Amino acid sequence: MRSRMMVVCGAVVLAGFMLAGQLAWAADAQPAAVDKAAKAAVAFLKGQQRATGSFGQRSPDTGITGLVLYGLARSPAVKSPDAEEIVQKAVGYLLKNEQDDGSINNQPPGLGVYRTSIAVLALKQIDPKKYKTVIRNGQKFLAGAQVSEANGKLKQADWQYGGWSYEGTFDAKGKMQPDLSNLQFAVSALKDSGLPETDEAYKRAVVFLQRCQNRSESNDTKTSGNDGGGFYTPNPAGEGMVTLDDGTKVYPSYGSMTYALLKSYLFCGLKKNDPRAKAAYDWIVAHYSVDENPGVGQKGLYYYLLTMAETLTAMGIDTVKTADGREHNWRDEMLKKVLSLQKADGSWGNEQDRWMEGDTSLVTGYALALIGMCGGK
Repeated sequence: MRSRMMVVCGAVVLAGFMLAGQLAWAADAQPAAVDKAAKAAVAFLKGQQRATGSFGQRSPDTGITGLVLYGLARSPAVKSPDAEEIVQKAVGYLLKNEQDDGSINNQPPGLGVYRTSIAVLALKQIDPKKYKTVIRNGQKFLAGAQVSEANGKLKQADWQYGGWSYEGTFDAKGKMQPDLSNLQFAVSALKDSGLPETDEAYKRAVVFLQRCQNRSESNDTKTSGNDGGGFYTPNPAGEGMVTLDDGTKVYPSYGSMTYALLKSYLFCGLKKNDPRAKAAYDWIVAHYSVDENPGVGQKGLYYYLLTMAETLTAMGIDTVKTADGREHNWRDEMLKKVLSLQKADGSWGNEQDRWMEGDTSLVTGYALALIGMCGGK
């Protein structure tokens, strides 16, 4: 499942770039640089968009289209005529792919949770009033796709409980493979679309989240270490486990999933000082980087960065203090590197074509969202 569509991101700080220099750059060069980068990206995307309004270099896809739309909605250039044209065509494509069950999912329909979550987030950014019915229908689909007693097959003791899979349904063998990446998209969409904080979906999600954290005090599975970080899935039969000195087999923690874990904990109602949230943040501080996706290097660079930005924003944190005593203004560090990675044609891409990051339309959507979050719009 990891190789199909899980999306992850990251960036880099120039060696020896001191905080004073970062702040001076941000104050003097940031607005013009951000505006120039956004305009170039819009020009690139205009040339990539199909007549149908869709994006996706391999094939038309509502998920990739939604991510481009989300990035444009958060970018400084969203009100430009070219951007507005792209947005309207992309919205039209999403609306044409709304299904009877409330999902927004093109054919083949195997990624309903991922695609619908992204579409709900994008439409909420564009115009929550105009698209309130579509958003509400998407919310209903996502709530119903969560693994729970309502499915009639799984209970809290099952490792899948509280999670979301790509499909949101059981396969022909009666199996479902939820993961933390789909959960973070689904929970973000549910929260953003106004699902009440008291809804049981959030409580169920916490059960799955605990099982995706290397913290034995709260993880009731046999696949838990104790560094506080997050991993993709608690599937006991999954791939990628490592063996500790005491013989315990665990999934190693890595950056994008630890940020996804912490963000989802917060969106599900946990406070920042909750021991589970604090353990995840301690891992983040110990592995702070805008240079790579800690634990997996350059793989999923941009997904990592976007998840990082969204999580630290939700935390209300402007700087991260690392063990060496440095105060990192993460927005400035992230923004400077993202701008430096833009290609001559206005796009962004990842040479590590893992988790779809070889698709420059997708990654350009990520980058536009990032420069909007870090540089303002």
